[in-house]
Amino acid sequence: MSTSTSPGGRARPLRVLHVASEVAPWSQTGGLGEVVGALPDAVARAAARTGDDVHVTLVTPLHRGVAERIGGAGLALGEPRHHTVTVGATRIEVQLRPLYRAGHVTIWFVDAPHLYDREGVYGPRGGGDHPDNPLRFAVLCRVAVEIGAELCGGEVDVVHAHDWQTALVPVYLRVGPPTPTASVFTVHNLAFRGLVPMHMVEALGLPWSVYDHHHMEHWGELSLLKGGLGYADVATTVSPTYAREILEPEFGEGLDGFLRWDVERLVGIRNGIDVEAWDPARDPTLPARFSATELGPRQVCRRDLAARHGLAIGDDTVIAVVVSRLAAQKGLDLIAELVPDLHHFDVRLIVLGSGEPELEARWRWLAEVFREHVSVTIGFDPAEARRMFAGGDVLLMPSRFEPCGIGQMYAMRYGAIPIVHAVGGLRDTVLDPGDAGLLAGAGTGIAFTGGDAAALRHALERALRLYRGDRDGWQELQRAAMLHDWSWGPSAREYVQLYRAVARARRAAEAG
Repeated sequence: MSTSTSPGGRARPLRVLHVASEVAPWSQTGGLGEVVGALPDAVARAAARTGDDVHVTLVTPLHRGVAERIGGAGLALGEPRHHTVTVGATRIEVQLRPLYRAGHVTIWFVDAPHLYDREGVYGPRGGGDHPDNPLRFAVLCRVAVEIGAELCGGEVDVVHAHDWQTALVPVYLRVGPPTPTASVFTVHNLAFRGLVPMHMVEALGLPWSVYDHHHMEHWGELSLLKGGLGYADVATTVSPTYAREILEPEFGEGLDGFLRWDVERLVGIRNGIDVEAWDPARDPTLPARFSATELGPRQVCRRDLAARHGLAIGDDTVIAVVVSRLAAQKGLDLIAELVPDLHHFDVRLIVLGSGEPELEARWRWLAEVFREHVSVTIGFDPAEARRMFAGGDVLLMPSRFEPCGIGQMYAMRYGAIPIVHAVGGLRDTVLDPGDAGLLAGAGTGIAFTGGDAAALRHALERALRLYRGDRDGWQELQRAAMLHDWSWGPSAREYVQLYRAVARARRAAEAG
């Protein structure tokens, strides 16, 4: 039973406060928002199933448009609570507005229009970051540290902060007055290090003692991410393989030595997906619904997808889909190199995403020149993404590095077989025992090493041989991928155990 003891000797719940810069479905720019939108609720559910008394709360900014989205969902924000927080020498007025959901996590939105009511969560599209982002997110961190107990209904046992935007939470907890509150810090992508100029140390309310290479100094700048990793009681990543990879120079983003020597504990816990929200047997966005035991209707989704994108297909044509940020990290340039040869493979390619302007322009050009084989939509349409997972035969995901990845799990849930570069979370989730094992239903997808266009081409050719050579075996592979447990349940149980252990260790350290 995850409880602590109150001053009167009575058991009380373990209180966990999540802090994040975005949370789906209210504010989201990518995988971070999606994870934070699901994990706190999954933790609360997992604890309830095992009899653990764990109360989970979430605090996040009230970005532009969030209140309207909440209203559009038939919900309403509660009455505001007025507070003042201090960042360095600056006192800042904020309002805290709750969103209550019976039986689930309470979300507190930090309402500070001068900080958050602006275009873009991090910056206007195509215009870079907002220059005051360090202050904007420092305020969020101070809210968690100064007001967390009021938001959670009592003393906070564990604060769980996510990515560089909230990395100052563990720092503030440890460089401030002694506190029994423990911290867990999750890095979702080490490439985003939260670099700010050295002169901002005092403006962010930090002592100069943090500015050395064992703490937050990074090549003459201040790395907020580094502070979160180093000051947290436990640092986590979003997959076990990524936790190992970032200890090496290839994936360590210049922090591998720091992670090996100055981070006391680093744990990898795989992300999950909401298998109830992502269920092809109940998905209202699909033209036909299907399941692992009834794959026949999936052909309707396949034909519908090709028709809506103006692509002609035959029985042996393979539809490859890409749902991704258009970024070099995601290997979109590697996929682009294969486009001129798609007609030789009898492959149709459908791409959905946005990102780096150069890649957007390149993909627009490819869609124009190779329009009989390629369809590209710049932007993001959640319903169309679901239809692509349901109608595509394979998903291409050749990321150069991938902390976890969620798209491959959505694809497998919907019967689209992922073709992935075997790195990070892709290695942990896409199981490739070889062609015979895949056709026997012993794996979940095709993984390749090498990380170049030639390796991706070879992996695609493998998929084509399997698809055309043994259709029954291909369906066994689809069933295995769809039936694998990609839910948050196992990971959420790991987090409950981690919270319990870290809270106990922190209380013991403060008492000693």
